[in-house]
Amino acid sequence: MNSLKDLLQRFKSNSILIYCFQIFIVLTGTTLGLLFLGYEALIVPVTLGAIATALTDFDDRLSIRLRNLVYVCILFFGVSSILEFLYPYKLLFILYLSLSSAAFILMGALGQRYATISFGTILLSIYTMFGLGEYSEWYQQPSYFVLGAMWYGLTSIIFYLLKPTQAVQDNLAANFNAIAALLLAKARLFDPDNTDNIETLLYELSLKNSEVVQSLNTTKASLLTRLKASRANKNTIYWLNLYFLAQDIHEQATSNYLHYENIHKNFSRTDLIFRIQKNVKLHALSCQKLAQDILTHQSYQSNPDTDIAIANLEGSIQLWIEENPQNLEVKNLLLILRNLKKIQEQFLNLSHEQNNYRQNYLQHQENLNLLDDDIQDIPDLWLKLKQHLTPHSALFRHAVRIAFVFAVGYAISLLPFAKNGYWILLTSLFVCQISYFATKSRLKLRTLGTILGVLLGIPVLYFVPSIEGQLVLTIISGVYFFYLRSKKYAMATLMVTLMVLLIFNLKGAGYAIILPRIVDTILGCLIAWFAVSFIWPDWNFRNISSTIKKSNQATLDYFDAVVKQYQFGKNNSLDYRRARRTAHNAQIELSSMISSLSTEPNPNQALIHSAFRYLVYSHSQLSYVSALGSHREQVQDAQVLDLMLGCKDTLFAVLLQQQVLDMDKIQAKLEEIKQMSTQENLSEDLLLVLKQISLLLETLPELLKLRTELWAQEIK
Repeated sequence: MNSLKDLLQRFKSNSILIYCFQIFIVLTGTTLGLLFLGYEALIVPVTLGAIATALTDFDDRLSIRLRNLVYVCILFFGVSSILEFLYPYKLLFILYLSLSSAAFILMGALGQRYATISFGTILLSIYTMFGLGEYSEWYQQPSYFVLGAMWYGLTSIIFYLLKPTQAVQDNLAANFNAIAALLLAKARLFDPDNTDNIETLLYELSLKNSEVVQSLNTTKASLLTRLKASRANKNTIYWLNLYFLAQDIHEQATSNYLHYENIHKNFSRTDLIFRIQKNVKLHALSCQKLAQDILTHQSYQSNPDTDIAIANLEGSIQLWIEENPQNLEVKNLLLILRNLKKIQEQFLNLSHEQNNYRQNYLQHQENLNLLDDDIQDIPDLWLKLKQHLTPHSALFRHAVRIAFVFAVGYAISLLPFAKNGYWILLTSLFVCQISYFATKSRLKLRTLGTILGVLLGIPVLYFVPSIEGQLVLTIISGVYFFYLRSKKYAMATLMVTLMVLLIFNLKGAGYAIILPRIVDTILGCLIAWFAVSFIWPDWNFRNISSTIKKSNQATLDYFDAVVKQYQFGKNNSLDYRRARRTAHNAQIELSSMISSLSTEPNPNQALIHSAFRYLVYSHSQLSYVSALGSHREQVQDAQVLDLMLGCKDTLFAVLLQQQVLDMDKIQAKLEEIKQMSTQENLSEDLLLVLKQISLLLETLPELLKLRTELWAQEIK
């Protein structure tokens, strides 16, 4: 009995299994359900309508879900009807198909919700072409699509009502799992055997940091849509506190207090570096445990092993200080110890206060201030669109490319050999991504998945001749497609290819489309590759200098927000969190741009090397600021404030105002900081600021040198 209960609990906490179960119900209804009701002719359009709607699904509160469903039904019916009317007029058909698709792509500028709906609508446009000319009345196919959309929408709303907090829990759990991965990557920096690949490990750390920030952004959107429902209940407050906890731990996890080469040189023969690594790993395990507890609705209990490990680390540091009273390098380890203890305090506080968040949620109303990026009014809508009406916008370039591939693809489909040429458009839509890097990675996967799907489909059609059996396999392959589409794209393509082959076999065209399917897939991939390679290619618009300036500006705005908190007192205000979030988002943009350099045709290896090294140093600067932010408290020491203000002014002058760096002044300041560090009985605040300011100034010359190398290559 208990095992059955545990199995049910695991199923309820596994959103992927629940989603697959929902898709199973949807596809069963649109295939076997319609077959048994005697509406076999409706299986193809209703199933395609449901699939297109599933690809527009977006986490939101109930009222918005209902509104989105209405939008989807109207758009599906309208777009499909227009294509029905224009079908006899090939030139008008091509113009409408390409221009409307480009317009829908641009609608993605309004937000992720609109981007997903737009994509589903474009997909529905292609699905409409599957049945053009097969129905006696113009409204039949559009109506069947809407029926499929309403069926999926109904199941989606029912599953949402059964567990409305599922998406928030999943996103929060993903936050802490991502932070755990970040901490495990950081633990590798404390391995004494990793002395020759520090920059490589730091680059990997920056990539893990990008994953954390993206995960936090997704969680923020989930929380915000529920807060905007005009009510905040005890669960909402609890999720909010967990989100703020994830932000704080992330800030602490990204903090850096030293040059890792020095810690290896000074402490690789002691137990200190191993104990630090152990504590970092234990914090990663705590994050993973919290993620699991969030999914299973369990109360979090802190790990007592972490308390013991931190106590042992502190004891070892004190013993080392007694044995080496003249060696000041251990002060760096004291800062790391302080950071590790602060993270543990966060987990201890959660284990003690988590129930209070729910019981006293009315006392936490001041925390309901998340930054709302959604459309506020008509001027805001126009502003969001206007900034993308230029070739410098990646979204605009993507819209133009989609218009091109649709026009060329449909023109080819009119040729005699392209009987099922709409597969060209379908392939191009899925392969042609917003960047060359993403498109290139999908080309091989799409082709491979299609060929394997066709090869698997031939024996399936032969050995499973019955309609019922083929529909069962359609359901299975459809469920696997939705399960794999964000995990393994080639396998997802295999499954969707098999699903479509089985569906079209209902029309007696199963074997007939096998060879055209392969040919059309190859043509679609070639058109998509041509579009991203020759229509405003990314490397003509990457603008490294602009991205670097944006990243520098965001990091220094974050630094400024940190300094203000040292001046006027700690708070977790919206302005502070916005500055922190913007800095990390800008770092993601920089990382993404630099990571794509190596995928471009004829890559410049010298440029790539300098760019990757610049990313490492840029991320290090952000991590030094994060360390200051994670320990922010109001201080009265004039020396502390003067040092921070002076460092901030120097960074602003050389990074943003392009002033020449005065190396003599920097060396003098570093010497002053070194002399101050030798003083006895330094306060923790002064010790922290001295170290972080010295790190910011020490890495500044190399950061500027790498920036100069990048700009000297005349990158647009």
